[in-house]
Amino acid sequence: NDSPKEAKHRREEKKKKNKKARIQSNKDETSSEKDVEADDTASGSGGGGGGGTDDNFGPKEDEFGNPLLPEPTAVRSKMLMIIASLERSFASLRGGEATPELFDAVRVSAYGETVPLSSVGQVVIEDAQRATISCFDPSVANDVRDAVRDMQGTNLNPYVEEGGSGVVVVPIPRASDESRREMAKELGRQAENGKRRVRKIRRGAMDVVSKGKQGKLDGISKDDAFRVGKEVEAATEEVLLAFKGIVEKKQRSVMDD
Repeated sequence: NDSPKEAKHRREEKKKKNKKARIQSNKDETSSEKDVEADDTASGSGGGGGGGTDDNFGPKEDEFGNPLLPEPTAVRSKMLMIIASLERSFASLRGGEATPELFDAVRVSAYGETVPLSSVGQVVIEDAQRATISCFDPSVANDVRDAVRDMQGTNLNPYVEEGGSGVVVVPIPRASDESRREMAKELGRQAENGKRRVRKIRRGAMDVVSKGKQGKLDGISKDDAFRVGKEVEAATEEVLLAFKGIVEKKQRSVMDD
């Protein structure tokens, strides 16, 4: 049998390995999110801004240098990425009761790197006005507290529970009617920015399709151009309808919960 000292050392080593595994398991997810965020920034800070990569919907030429029509599936995927970005930005906006999704955007500076909150702690909504975050490693509790406190647009004032348990308590103030109305307006503004980006993608794709319809693209038949144009229009209508549903649902949540 191991001595108490050896057993303690073995437990500490196991704890370190588990900690590293949790962080590593979130690295791919974090990297993917950063790629999308970089794309959002390049496209104009969450709205229908400048150049960016919103017009990147498939190869423009084949291996022989002949022009290609946009790929409808790529156009649709690009538009759906904007919906995903919109839903992430909505997560921190709330009217009534909080949900664990309120903390999805929190990034914690721990162990020399920035990691998702989910890799260092577990969020529990205790009641309508109180959430707790149980840190897997109590030594990062202050880092978690600071990350939650600095989360934009929430004005939360978390504190670390006494006793060294590694629990961060987050009081959740109830939103006033005035702040709910402002949040509803902000939701509308974000949605309009997103819709502008969707329309920009459509416009870029349809500019190429239009050339095909006019017979200005070598090797592209007018029938193919008309077919692709219909698919792009259908994708645009689908995404804009989804936008409307997401925004209306969130606005009801903000005003009624």
